[in-house]
Amino acid sequence: MLLSLRKIWFLPATLTLLVFVCGAASVLAVKREPAKHRADLLDARARWSGRPFDAYLMRLRDRGCRMEVEVRSERVIKTRYAARPCEQPPVAVRDLFDLVGRHGTVRRTCVSRGCACDDVLSVRAEYHPTLGYPQMLEITLTPTPNWRHADFWQAVWKTRSLDACNDLPVGSRILTVVSLTPLP
Repeated sequence: MLLSLRKIWFLPATLTLLVFVCGAASVLAVKREPAKHRADLLDARARWSGRPFDAYLMRLRDRGCRMEVEVRSERVIKTRYAARPCEQPPVAVRDLFDLVGRHGTVRRTCVSRGCACDDVLSVRAEYHPTLGYPQMLEITLTPTPNWRHADFWQAVWKTRSLDACNDLPVGSRILTVVSLTPLP
């Protein structure tokens, strides 16, 4: 009888320990991703800061739109469009780094059901191996629950679900630096 009672307690204790270990591992994995994102960004900025030129011509592609931007001292001097003006405003590399740095922040508040959902910005970047500038940015806006607002809890009450934002579309686009050429 004593042996079977120990077996009964052993199973729930083991399951509880397993759930705790898995939860702790997932929290650590989630915390590592932003740390790696920041470290990659800092490394890329350092490489860009060490470049031997101050003026450059950058060609960008965004949603099929192409533009050529002339930059001096990280200020846009001149912009030329291949066909029509783009939704993306002309930017310098500094602006691209700033965009990468906003990864994980709320881009737009109150996007649905009053203020039940916010759009959270995610930016995945690939950097030039030598100069460090972002060559490709995958920019995503994801509707995310706004737990701090009463509208979220009203939506939960109405839908009887914590998935108040799951039916909203996720917006994504890719901004590519096609080329970057130093200018005299």
